[in-house]
Amino acid sequence: MIDKISPATYKDKIYGGWMGKNIGGTLGGPLEGRKELMSYDFYPRLGELPLPSDDLDLQLVWLHALETYGPRLSAVELAEQWKEHVFFPYDEYGYALTNMRRGMSPPVSGWFSNPFTDCMGSPIRSEIWAMIAPGQPQLAAYYAYQDAITDHAGGEGVYGEMFFAAMESAAFVEDDPQRLLQAGLSVIPSECRTARAVKDTMRWHAEGLDWITAREKIIETCGHINFTDAPQNIAFTVLGLLYGEDFGDAICKAVNCGYDTDCTGATLGAILGIVLGAASLPKKWIAPIGDAIVVSPPVKGFPAPKTVAELTERTMRVGEETAAFWKDKPIPEPSVLWREKPFQNRFYLPSRLSPSLEVVVDYGKQGPAALPGKKKELAITITNHASVRWSGSLRFDLPCGWQGDKELAYAVDPGGSQHFVVGLLPADDPQATFRVNMEITRDHNNALWQTYRQLLVLARGMRWFVEGPDGRSKEVLSATNEIILDGAPGLYRLTSTLLCPSAREARLILSAAAPIRAWLNDEPVFDHWQPGNPIPAYHRGQGPFVQLKEGENSVHIETEKTLDKALQLHVACVAPRQVSEPGALFGYLDVVFM
Repeated sequence: MIDKISPATYKDKIYGGWMGKNIGGTLGGPLEGRKELMSYDFYPRLGELPLPSDDLDLQLVWLHALETYGPRLSAVELAEQWKEHVFFPYDEYGYALTNMRRGMSPPVSGWFSNPFTDCMGSPIRSEIWAMIAPGQPQLAAYYAYQDAITDHAGGEGVYGEMFFAAMESAAFVEDDPQRLLQAGLSVIPSECRTARAVKDTMRWHAEGLDWITAREKIIETCGHINFTDAPQNIAFTVLGLLYGEDFGDAICKAVNCGYDTDCTGATLGAILGIVLGAASLPKKWIAPIGDAIVVSPPVKGFPAPKTVAELTERTMRVGEETAAFWKDKPIPEPSVLWREKPFQNRFYLPSRLSPSLEVVVDYGKQGPAALPGKKKELAITITNHASVRWSGSLRFDLPCGWQGDKELAYAVDPGGSQHFVVGLLPADDPQATFRVNMEITRDHNNALWQTYRQLLVLARGMRWFVEGPDGRSKEVLSATNEIILDGAPGLYRLTSTLLCPSAREARLILSAAAPIRAWLNDEPVFDHWQPGNPIPAYHRGQGPFVQLKEGENSVHIETEKTLDKALQLHVACVAPRQVSEPGALFGYLDVVFM
């Protein structure tokens, strides 16, 4: 499709999209998290430069990834770039980065023990994929999917990014809002929360409701306690698109809805910037911020563009390379992507670029967790994509003290598959992360021909003793950092031992929609005896900063359950705010609640 757009138009629309992104982010950034209806008609705060924003920051890293790997890149390469260059602790970013640092790959890295998969971290970084696939919504959605599963796998965040990427791709060749929205809806499941929020907003606009009433109905039908939840914010962006009288009025209406305002303003600014092109953007919105790009300090270590003009030129070059690569190649259907399970990893031998054997490892719905004394099963499927028979063995190098299958034989004809269930029994070892080395050997003429190695990473779950209102105590093993209290209402007491290999400062994240008290080594460290903050983010969740000693630290938590429904309590241990390189509030990988 890029060959049907003149180079001048392509450049103007890319420039307009990035400029609109900067404008909308600078408009909404200072208002982020406010949930009331607002009435701004211009920037609420201005300096000499545009405000930095994660909405743009991560896309600069993705541009660098595209320049490094080319259009063949996948979620695996994006995750490698994330670990190297992005040190944000925010919400899903923090949890996904913890998993990536453990050694987990997408989609598992974006799903496991991540309470923020339905949030806005991925929908806000859709533009780069539209710009390298102009007029090809399905291709833009494919890349958006690869991006989103790094930190939102299995959640609405994936659908949100695919939706926006398809819209923005269509915006290179289409300017009618209804057709843009249909392009976005065509690449996501019709009954997902995001699709329902979009279609409801479109219906209310068609019925003649004013924008303030439409906003109220969005909050009523899909509002969420977490201001970053994706469906409500995507609906606010759609509201601005449909009700806006011009560029400025549209982005102001979206931002004035409140909630994740930097995201709604920046995304709508980008959509309209692509539609209008840079030449048609209002000068009054461009003049105060100019052409500069400002990168957030936790994003570092790569050649970020200094200006929107440079970003535009580099995006165009990648877009032209992408168009040449995909010419005459089939584009994956969105529905094929939806069916991917977030608790599976796919590995290709000898490589993803030249796959003969495909190996799928299914960790099950508990994910890659190893609970002491509990059998862990891995479902493994081998599929032969080569034109010759493959035979050999699966060998498993288990951690010390583990029991289970050590070797299994396979033989797969061309086009065939073979399925195994591998049983493992973890040792009660005080490690935070376990590594199972899987070797896939290939035989030839009854002799070993070659050995391929793949690392499988399992995280040790948490062990707590929980005393309920009846005074009875039981052991609770949790695969993630979430403890479910599903008994009768009343006071619950939880006890564990936090094993730390060295003395250090840390923050304990203690989040629940309930009162919480906590003691560390018998000293009171937290008393929030009123309904608490249920947002377990590393940077904005509640919890004390504490000093851990080397070795065993006793942790005691009390919480009061007031309703019959289950109470979710999140407990995590992260770094302090004041750290040296690379970034603050990152998850500690070497502490264990045992």
